[in-house]
Amino acid sequence: MSPKFTKHGEQRAYERGITPQEIDDILCNPDVVALPSKSDSEASVAYGNDTRGRLWAIVFSLETGAVITVRMADKKERRLYEQQKKN
Repeated sequence: MSPKFTKHGEQRAYERGITPQEIDDILCNPDVVALPSKSDSEASVAYGNDTRGRLWAIVFSLETGAVITVRMADKKERRLYEQQKKN
């Protein structure tokens, strides 16, 4: 099942070279870590690896489930992901 996107989310995924199928695979993976967004109380951020081992941050709406934006995780997010995986 392909995820829903906002117009911005769809554009960012395209620009950053990740397909809807790859996003769906990440979101359906049992190793994904989802945390509340620090900047938007109506969103969450899912962190997960694609098949090439790249860690992505996928911001999605809690209300609609639509992907708002997607980006490669930064250093701080990588550490957070690893900490969460240990717990």
